[in-house]
Amino acid sequence: MKNSLILLAGGIGKRLGNKVPKQFVKFGNTSLIEYFLAHLDKSIFNNIIIAVSNKNRKKYLNSLKKQFPQHQIFFTLAGKSRQESSNNALKKLKINNPTNVLIHDSARPIVSNKLMLKIIKSLEKNVAAIPFIFHFDLIKIKLQKKIKLKNNHILHIQTPQGFKYKDILEAHDQTSSINTKDDSILIEENGKKIKFIKGEISNLKITTKDDIEYFNKIKIKEYRSGIGYDIHKIDFQSNKKLKLCGVKINHPPLIGYSDADVGFHAVCDSILGALSMKDIGHFFSNKNSKWKNANSKKFIEFCAKHLREKYFRIINLDINFICERPNISKVSSKMKKNLSLLLNISSNQISIKATTNEKISFIGKGEGIAAESIVQIVND
Repeated sequence: MKNSLILLAGGIGKRLGNKVPKQFVKFGNTSLIEYFLAHLDKSIFNNIIIAVSNKNRKKYLNSLKKQFPQHQIFFTLAGKSRQESSNNALKKLKINNPTNVLIHDSARPIVSNKLMLKIIKSLEKNVAAIPFIFHFDLIKIKLQKKIKLKNNHILHIQTPQGFKYKDILEAHDQTSSINTKDDSILIEENGKKIKFIKGEISNLKITTKDDIEYFNKIKIKEYRSGIGYDIHKIDFQSNKKLKLCGVKINHPPLIGYSDADVGFHAVCDSILGALSMKDIGHFFSNKNSKWKNANSKKFIEFCAKHLREKYFRIINLDINFICERPNISKVSSKMKKNLSLLLNISSNQISIKATTNEKISFIGKGEGIAAESIVQIVND
């Protein structure tokens, strides 16, 4: 059984009052559509197709390709209406011929993976599965005083809406409508039944600025931590200066393939660890001549780039040097400044301290320097 996801991202979001369509507006490090895809269990779907204008794809979405296997995510042109966008995406899926397709609005970023699996399960016995919630507030209709409605007569329809692919494609092909509000209407027009299933109160559709404020309060935050450690011997024969966290210090340098900046190296490994990536040696191998005597600033920039691409930001960074000399406290403010600029964080989010090794081992004898780093990051 193959499942596909269509993500509609062609809206312009007039009611939000922004020049940028609401699905692409940044809230912290991420937009609504990026937030949804970052929290999506990608194993649920064989492929994901996003309906978007060419202009907005180039401006906002090309970076998404890096998060997905090349075969899994692709794009189609958004239409002038929601119906046209869905139709374009459904036609592009013909080559994949999925069993089921879920069609979702990119303005609903907090839908759970659990609900999507529930919809797919329901499609085993139904042509269409549509999530809904009841409204429990008192409902009044202006100028229609004789009409009486009960709360359980009003269904608030949500997305994603799930369909057997062949049935929803057929419904689009046969309809004479040109601007239906959602795809389930076309299934009903085609004389087929819909299975209504319980949706989620948190599955909010972002429409107004009040919705944005609510989204910021309830959105899921994923916290991660990482640990990094590096150690090098001191080269007493060299005339070069020691470099720690990008700061040159009047002290013999460390021996290493690059510039042997143990501070930057430890920070890199802590960030890579928090991102569940491989260590610094994998990306900057000492077997590659490109990194011979390289400035470790490039390694930090690499880590900062991956933080952005995965929509994480640093909450705090704690670095500890283990050495007899030099006096780290005298240069720690310069180190913090370098790191804050490279990682786009405040110096107040960085702690740099040092300890000796109590004369134990070659570090205690003043023959080497080590650094350890702990970082906490959040996806928001």
